[in-house]
Amino acid sequence: MDREEKSANSKVLFSRTTDTAPQSGRLQYCTILKTKINVTDMDKTIAYITGSLDTLKGNYICVSNVHTTVMAFRDLEYRKVQNSGAMALPDGQPLSIVSRRRGYAEAQRVPGPDLMPAILELSQEKGYSHYFYGSTESTLAKLKKVLLQRYPDLKIAGMYAPPFRELTPEEDEAVVRRINDSGADYVWVALGAPKQEKWMYEHRGRVGGLMIGVGAAFDFIAGTVKRAPMWMQKLCLEWVFRIMQDPRRMLPRYLNTNFAFLYYVHKEGKALNKSRRKTGGKSGAAGPGKAAAECAVAGNAAGGRSRPGKDSLRIAMIGHKRIPSREGGVEIVVEELAVRMAARGHWVDAYNRYGHHVSGKKYDQEYGWKGRKFYKGVRVYIIPTFRTSSLNAIVYSFFATLRALLGRYDVLHYHAEGPCAMLWLPRLFGRKIVVTVHGLDWQRAKWGGFASSVIKFGEKLAAKYADEVIVLSENVQKYFADTYNRKVTYIPNGISRPVRREAQMITEKYGLKKDGYLLSLGRIVPEKGVHYLIEAFSKTSTDKKLVIAGGNSQAVEYMEQIHRMAAKDDRIIMTDFVQGQMLEELYSNAYAFVLPSDVEGMALTLLEAMSYGDCCLVSDICENTEVVEDKALHFHQGDVKDLQRQLEFMLENPEAVHAYGERSADFICGRYNWDEVVDETVGLYRKCCTGGERCRKCED
Repeated sequence: MDREEKSANSKVLFSRTTDTAPQSGRLQYCTILKTKINVTDMDKTIAYITGSLDTLKGNYICVSNVHTTVMAFRDLEYRKVQNSGAMALPDGQPLSIVSRRRGYAEAQRVPGPDLMPAILELSQEKGYSHYFYGSTESTLAKLKKVLLQRYPDLKIAGMYAPPFRELTPEEDEAVVRRINDSGADYVWVALGAPKQEKWMYEHRGRVGGLMIGVGAAFDFIAGTVKRAPMWMQKLCLEWVFRIMQDPRRMLPRYLNTNFAFLYYVHKEGKALNKSRRKTGGKSGAAGPGKAAAECAVAGNAAGGRSRPGKDSLRIAMIGHKRIPSREGGVEIVVEELAVRMAARGHWVDAYNRYGHHVSGKKYDQEYGWKGRKFYKGVRVYIIPTFRTSSLNAIVYSFFATLRALLGRYDVLHYHAEGPCAMLWLPRLFGRKIVVTVHGLDWQRAKWGGFASSVIKFGEKLAAKYADEVIVLSENVQKYFADTYNRKVTYIPNGISRPVRREAQMITEKYGLKKDGYLLSLGRIVPEKGVHYLIEAFSKTSTDKKLVIAGGNSQAVEYMEQIHRMAAKDDRIIMTDFVQGQMLEELYSNAYAFVLPSDVEGMALTLLEAMSYGDCCLVSDICENTEVVEDKALHFHQGDVKDLQRQLEFMLENPEAVHAYGERSADFICGRYNWDEVVDETVGLYRKCCTGGERCRKCED
């Protein structure tokens, strides 16, 4: 190990500039896998380069990413190349994220394809000249045309595309002479990593201009290669886009280095924390010290929430579609838990799936990709996935897990069985995992054979790898004990006592009045049993309406079937998805609520209906009868005749219906409480952690 590397182990801040650089040019860096990545942003980088250009000429700047950092970690010679330049800029988003996690709140990404145009734009005023070395003749020709269109006053000193072989000493000397004779202030090098960094290292002091390695920037600007969209860049998914463009070359490269990066950074973070504990929390190899810590506090506060307190937990919620949303029970549970935990001072991040919000365009704009980053104290990340594929949950879970592994979470909390197919990843990195099984999802009729097998696989991984498993019913608790010999924790969902509303909107839009309709609310999917209800209701003689409220969830054919069945009876009203005042009025004024499900976890719509004092009629599956006990009516699952009999009983006996309703609200609100659910869940989080305390107070 050379003297400079030994110094890096005992001192975190140093200057990568030469001794003659101005004092204002001193640069911070964060050592990531033994590579000294500068702590900077685009504006600071440009100001430093232009302000110190005369000093920097003859030197070089690396634009580093995950791939180059892992290569440098494995290869001592290449590490020397990376660390010997004037700067090593964080081109890759993960590098700036790791720097911020280690206390450098000001660390931002400085991509080469963005740095180059910024300096070219400035050069029109400053008069800097530029030489472009690398790529191919055709790309350079297109690049020149684009540059002169964008920057008419730009001074292009020269361009050269070297052959795809090693140059002879004579050829190399001729290239150096050509570049120096051009008088270029900047020499942009695009040979690809690690070739371009090695070339710059070998030519430092020989080439007169400042060399900057920018990889694919020539192709991006010339338009010969498309760059990943901004949303993929923000989510650290440019590598996925590059794989899609060139799978044969990029897939082996990224599979080799990306997962290795996560593993190496995790191990390095644990070592840094161990070092910090030995030194009593003092600065040193483990972090930037008090000043940077104070900076981190300020940065976190500016981001929409304060830094977690001593007893606070860092929690990642993965598996839901999006919050805020009432698309399903999972979304309601995640929102209730996340918001309440954030209000108690915990640091909660929710990983939403990218997609269309069921509430419409307004919600897409407010809570979509370009919308809010925080929701009631909860940081929201949007993760890309397929919009319609039955495997979108698995794809989403993979990317959400990768992103979450870069965070210093105490607990990763997965919701539903499908996303649990990715549990092997956080388990590999020693992360603490809590899983909430909202139901035995593989039983649901909407899933095909392959999707069901993937969901069942996720269930097996949850039973095997999760530190704690939460179930919502005693029936599922028994299932895990019998099937996997796995002890799980029963924590039911909660409910809050609502305020009843008079019929206004529902009267104006649908002509509905108090006690004038039966209500069934939920996703229109086969396992909800809506077809049983329509068939049974159609055989009754009543003037009351049947309101079916809810949207479809990847069950288009079933939705069409339900619409055809409903069209045959003019007493049936299909409202589609409802929320807000409309939903509250429907609950408040229903004669009765009907839940004819074949499969459930713990139906939040049932809890909500009972909290409004509605008489409820449910199928006699265990997940329903456990909730209602003797405070509701039930019928044999899938038995249309029995369902019809119970409907007729309710329609003919309003006194009994009202009696059931009067008992249901106090019963359900007294038994199921969200604050108690949060208490038990947070207690389970702490149980995951060593000694009941935070398992990673200062994780990387």
